[in-house]
Amino acid sequence: MSKTSINWIIATCIVAIGVTIYIVNGVINETSSSYTANSSNSSNQSRNSYSSNNDYSYSKPNTVKSSAYKGNQLTNGSSPFDGCFGSGVYSGNATLTIKNGSSSDAIVCLYSVSHGRTIRNEYVQKNSSFRMDKIAQGYYKIRVFYGNDWNPTLTNSCGTKGNFESNVSFSEFDGQQYFEDSYDGYTMATVTLYAVANGNASTSRINQSDFFSN
Repeated sequence: MSKTSINWIIATCIVAIGVTIYIVNGVINETSSSYTANSSNSSNQSRNSYSSNNDYSYSKPNTVKSSAYKGNQLTNGSSPFDGCFGSGVYSGNATLTIKNGSSSDAIVCLYSVSHGRTIRNEYVQKNSSFRMDKIAQGYYKIRVFYGNDWNPTLTNSCGTKGNFESNVSFSEFDGQQYFEDSYDGYTMATVTLYAVANGNASTSRINQSDFFSN
């Protein structure tokens, strides 16, 4: 075999080996790139899913709902806490007129010192007046439960249904109020449920356990 033929064979082999190496490298690079891309996409998808789940877990729905009982009131003279205090005592001639000039409805209670319990509970709407009549002679404490948005399904402190949803507070007129009912006459008292200049009755805040206690 001539020297020229041998050189041609060697050159052909070198070219073939080079082409083979090039193809193999291309396949390896393509596989590597594809894996990296898939790995990157999988990682991104995982992060996105986690972020999405995280956002969902911590997103708080709008819990502020308009109450079905917004602005709801009982009629003046209603006694919503008879289930707490028992039926009212109506035996006498004395009267108590309640003028509610506050921004809240009120439930006015008469606590009888002689009976040792609340004997009347009367609802008085804001910006209105109501006269509590048939009050027997004796000493009383006057307690007031203020609030708005009367909800008949809401449980109150004594365990029965019916309570205010908003602007809740409790107060008591200081001291004991005496109501006379005798041959000499009977008391016709008036109280106003807001601070007035030169008023003759002061009040103090109480907690709801005091209000509902007997």
